[in-house]
Amino acid sequence: MQRLRWMAAIVCLVGPAGAANGQELPPAAPPAIVERDPRPDPTLPPETEVTLDKGTEVAAGIGFGGPIGVAASFRILHGLGADVRDSDGRVKVLCALPIPHCAQGFLFQADAGSGGGRVSLGLGARARVDEEDFHGTVGVGLRASLVHTWGSPIGTEPGLTYLGPELDLSVIRVNLSLGVLWRVSGQGGASALFSWGIGFGL
Repeated sequence: MQRLRWMAAIVCLVGPAGAANGQELPPAAPPAIVERDPRPDPTLPPETEVTLDKGTEVAAGIGFGGPIGVAASFRILHGLGADVRDSDGRVKVLCALPIPHCAQGFLFQADAGSGGGRVSLGLGARARVDEEDFHGTVGVGLRASLVHTWGSPIGTEPGLTYLGPELDLSVIRVNLSLGVLWRVSGQGGASALFSWGIGFGL
């Protein structure tokens, strides 16, 4: 019994000394609480708002080219429109493709000039951009055109009918077109010719 008393006394003396010398681990610190900043992170990209809807664009213009000479034009672009907005600017796009995702869109154009007339049907797209680097419109179109000449056509004779593809490019209000036409009706004149033109939108 006396030995047990001595051992208990030694343990009581060593215990406080060991705690004072750092031999006993301190209690665990409480977990840190991280609070979220309710303000948006400026390093993240700005939110973008996109609106989709059917749209129709009607435009008129004047131009000059072959084979119909000086001409006035009328164009209808129908399809699916997208309006995209963010902090950097705004872009409005109209997609005229004959597929369900573009609302079965189409491009129709009619031209009447000093050397003939033209009726075209095809597909295309047009965008209006309002940003710091660029303000204006850009567009592209691919048309199947039927042309009938009269008066004083360029590069061929009056009274002929041509058919062929034409490609259109436009930037701001300037329109450029280029294509190939083959004669499908009439006698004389060129059996095939290049169509070309430059125009200005009103």
